Amino acid sequence: MNKRSIMVSSLPATGKTFSLRNLPLEKILYLGVDGKDDLDLDMQNKFGKFIIPEDPLQITQSLQAFEDSEYEIIVVDSLSFWFEQIESMHVINAEDTRAMWGMYAQWGKELLNFARLKSKKTWIFFIHTDEEAKGKKKGMVKGSLSRLGLESFFSVVLEGFTYDLAKPNIYGSVIGYGFQTKPTLENRNTNARSPIGLFSEKIMNNDLDLVLRRLDGEKINWDDEEVLFEKDKKLAKELGL
Repeated sequence: MNKRSIMVSSLPATGKTFSLRNLPLEKILYLGVDGKDDLDLDMQNKFGKFIIPEDPLQITQSLQAFEDSEYEIIVVDSLSFWFEQIESMHVINAEDTRAMWGMYAQWGKELLNFARLKSKKTWIFFIHTDEEAKGKKKGMVKGSLSRLGLESFFSVVLEGFTYDLAKPNIYGSVIGYGFQTKPTLENRNTNARSPIGLFSEKIMNNDLDLVLRRLDGEKINWDDEEVLFEKDKKLAKELGL
């Protein structure tokens, strides 16, 4: 199994794209399914390759090409919109909608199983969550995949959250961005999950570079601010902040 296939889920505007900032952007193949052209820190011009697919199925049709490419990290932003496009472009107006809902699930499984079972690349899937009636956060997907839960395809699911800072951070913001990594007594409704002992319950810096380094076995002190924000301070200086 590919341990570097991860899902980052959260409500909108909780720093999902921003979490890429300290990764080697030139090694990223970014699949902008959301159609964004105003990414944080002008990331679009820094990615090794930036693609906005015209048809969501172009992604499943290109899986082996992605695997054979020079890029080490593949980002799908976002899985929510990918499924939404499949529904609007291939399911709703189909002659046999029941059969196409089956294909909807099959295409989703094909993509996620390739990333977690066959690929040697790093795959990062962003997904928007929605609040259910009982407060349980859930990835925005329909049909049988909704009942199964997209989280079941990943051993690492990070849930983004924001928090108030006592003072502005190095980017001048008074909002902090972090990752929930597993359920806690205070937050039992999260779908976050990770292997026991891999992470603290909460990471107060949503830096995916740190997450991947930890997955590779590097010891990260999640309570040491100097460790957590080392690359951020360097990046802020480069940006003149």
